[in-house]
Order: sequence, then C-alpha cells, then structure tokens
Amino acid sequence: MAYVEPLPRARAGFRDESSRSCPVTGLRVYAGAQALTVANAVAAVLSLAVGGLFGVLLGLTRAPGLELLAPDAYYAALTGHGVSALILWPVFFEVAAMVFASSVLLNAQVFSMRLGWSAFGLMIAGALLLEGAILSGEASVAFTAYPPLVATPWFYVGYLVFAVGALLAILNFALSIVAARASGAHAGSLPLLTYGVAVAAILALLSIVSGLVALVPALLYSQGWVGAVEPIVYRGWFWGLGHTLQYVNVVAMVVAWYGIAALAFRAGPVNQKFTRIGFVLYLIFTVPVLGHHFLVDPSLSTEVKLVGGSLFGFALGVPSLMHGLAVMGGVEATLRKLGPTSLFGWLRRIRWGNPGVAALAGSLVLFALGGWSGTAQTTLQLNLVSHNTMWIPGHVHGVVVGGTTLAFMGFAYFLVPLLVRRALWSSRLATVQAYLYGFGLLWMVLAMSWAGTVGVPRRTAEISYGGDAPGGWEAPMNLVGVGAGIAGLAGALFIVNMVLTLLRGRRTEDPALLTPSGVAA
Repeated sequence: MAYVEPLPRARAGFRDESSRSCPVTGLRVYAGAQALTVANAVAAVLSLAVGGLFGVLLGLTRAPGLELLAPDAYYAALTGHGVSALILWPVFFEVAAMVFASSVLLNAQVFSMRLGWSAFGLMIAGALLLEGAILSGEASVAFTAYPPLVATPWFYVGYLVFAVGALLAILNFALSIVAARASGAHAGSLPLLTYGVAVAAILALLSIVSGLVALVPALLYSQGWVGAVEPIVYRGWFWGLGHTLQYVNVVAMVVAWYGIAALAFRAGPVNQKFTRIGFVLYLIFTVPVLGHHFLVDPSLSTEVKLVGGSLFGFALGVPSLMHGLAVMGGVEATLRKLGPTSLFGWLRRIRWGNPGVAALAGSLVLFALGGWSGTAQTTLQLNLVSHNTMWIPGHVHGVVVGGTTLAFMGFAYFLVPLLVRRALWSSRLATVQAYLYGFGLLWMVLAMSWAGTVGVPRRTAEISYGGDAPGGWEAPMNLVGVGAGIAGLAGALFIVNMVLTLLRGRRTEDPALLTPSGVAA
C-alpha cells in the first residue's frame, strides 16, 4: 500500500508528513517514525552482533580445553561483552520501542524528528567511542569500571555521550505522547504496550541520572583532575544505573511478551488493571534492589542489606510473576474461545512452528529459571557463598540473555516486517533460530549454575590455575563453552535473517505473510 496523506486531525500541531495505514493493525504509520524506529532497531542488531561475538570468545576461553584468549584480551572481551550486550543492544531496541509506542500505537507523529535523530546520532557516537576504547585495549575494566580501575577517558566520554542521547530519546518519547493527546490523535487510556514502555522510560531516566553521578567523577579521576573516587560511593551510584537499567530491560521484555501475544494470537491480558498494577510495582520495587549488589560488602549494615537486597529483592519477583501469568492466561483464554477443550488441550491449538511463539515460550522458561536463581541470590546467607562464583553469570544469562534478548528477537520478527513491509527472509530459519537460541542458553545457564555450586570463580580469565584447580571444575565449564557456541550460532542466524529481511525480503501487504498466526489453522 502506497503512502497516503495523514489523517486531517493529525495536522493540528504537527508538520505535514506522509503516512500509510498498516495492513495488519490498521494503525497509521508515519514515514519519520518508521525510519527512526528501523534505524534504532538496526543499531540494536549490530550491537547484539558485537556483544554476541565477545560472548562466544569468553565462553570458549573459560572452557578448560580451549582457553582461547590471553588474559589481556579476555578482560577486553569481557568489557566489550558487558557494554554491547547489557547496555547498547537493549537500549537501542528500547528506544526503537519508544518511537513505535509513542507514534504508531497512538496514530500520531513523532514530536520532533530533529530531536529523535539527534538522540540517535549521540547514541551512535557514544557507542563507537565505547567500542573503540575497548578495542584499543585501554578500557579493560569490565562494564562496571570500578575504581581504582581506570580506563582511557574516551571510555567514560562514550558512556556519557550515549547517556545524553538516551535522555533526549526519553524526552522525545514523553513529548510525543503529550502532543498526540493535544492534537486529538489519541484520547483515553494509553494502550498497554505504550503504558509499559512509559514505565520503562521512567526507570531509564532514573538509571541514567544515577549513572551520570557515578561516571562524571570517574572521568575526572581518569584525567587526574580529582585525587580519588570513593569506591563504595561510586558503586552505589553505578548500580543505580546498572541494576535499574536491567529492569528497564525486564519491563521492555514484558512489553515484548504482550506484543507477541497480540500479534501471534490476537490475545490480550484477561484483566488490564492487573497488568498495569504489575507495571507500577516495578517502579516501586526496582530502585531499592540495587542493595542486592552489596550483600557481601562490609561497609553497609546488615539491616540495610536485608531490606534493600533481600526484602525488596523478593518483592521484585511479584510483578514478573504477575505478567508471566497474565500473558499465558490471555493466550489460554483466547484459544479456549475457539471451542471446547480439555485442561491442557488449548496447547495443541498453538502453532509451535511460529518463530514468535517459539521465542515467547523460550523467553518465559528462561526468565523463570533466571528469576528463580536471582531470588535465591537475594538471600544473604546464599549470596555470601556464591556471589563471586559462576552462579551469578548463570542468573544474568537466564534473565537478560535468555529472557530479554529472546523476547526482543521474537518481537523483532513481527515488528520489522510490519514496518518495512517485507516478509521475513526465512520464517523457517527464524523458528529454528529461536529454538536453537533458547536451547543453547538453557544449556549454558544450567552449566554455569552447576559450575557455581562447585565454586568455579567468575571475573577471571584463569580456569586451570596452572593445573591446581579442582578436577570437578572442568566438566561444567567445558559445557559452558558448548552452550556459548550453540547460542552464538543461533544469534548469528538471527542477525543474518534480519539483514536479509531488510535487503531481500519479499515486499508485500499480505497480513498472512507479515504476521503469521500462532494458532493452528
């Protein structure tokens, strides 16, 4: 369908801009919003490619039979993996979601394309500075960069430039919602996906401000302009960024769950108030849980650790459980409307060969596993014995990589074809990729958890310790390497499929080709 003129009501307060009607959702898609969303999505995929490459190298290095990288290269790769996979990939994708949720879902234009592209340009510049500093070998400090470790000043500048770009994107998101209401393009309650993205944006704002407070003194310290940075103060403000940002990712993951359910099953939550309360609970519980990172630190009192690290940590599992049940309940209720079925008969109605369905199922399973292991870690006594073991990377990879990344991949399989009006280059490859990625991550997470229970340390390039390491360490760490290889291959398949979809995907307006159903025919 060719671009058409915008709806008359959209002209109030906006410039004239070409638009079209989405053949699947009937929503109005403006050219500027489409271009900005796709640009951020492409940057996200490229960041994932870099982060995934670093991750595979790390996994193969920690495997005792390989030990691929020398220590210097290992710590550079560790920093690159953390920055690319924990910061750049999800934030670029979340900014794409902000543009989509504040424009397409509201039948409105982006408030300011100039502001949107400026934010994107700053984020790209910050990302390039970060990656360049890491590849130079002068920023092997992990993505946390705890003082007294010092990186090249360009590393901190990259973080700050990227953060300013993200702040501008959040500002544009908020102003786009306000302008949509003022122009009459949207009235009433925000759509659930937009509501969820708004919660993620609020958390992102809090995390970025906290990060600026940590990173500006670190930059001055790296230049020798201040004599010292108190480590515990830095860590407190940094985890205001680091931990809160991970729950920005979690909220965005939940939004992706609802998006996949809506597009694959035409299913929504059974109770809207229930899901919105779940989103609000993330706002209440997320920030205090940064205390979870200080459970083994002697500088804080036990009372502070128990309240911030444990009590709020347990509470933070509640909204995640609410959303997991809401997504599955909404899908079940929708499928049961198709006709009578047994207790689990509705599961047979699902088209398990749909790539979005495969990603949604894998994300739910892996996030549940990672969430359980994280909840165990919020217990002070358990944290004391496992904080510096491979159990922690197992938890992180279950939640952030297994849950969040797989959900983003599944949503991208719907979102990108709708925006560019090209069918997936290979739907079958997408399905294989989703299952393979989920399997590889499950393998790796279980192996990391096993390694953690026998005391294998994290944050070290050494595993054999000159032959003095316990014999029980080798088997789980070799399995970690196998899982990393499987997940890396599956990640590469996702990137190849996305790139070929953009370049070679069949142009179409057929809804059946753009969003294959998740319900059996």
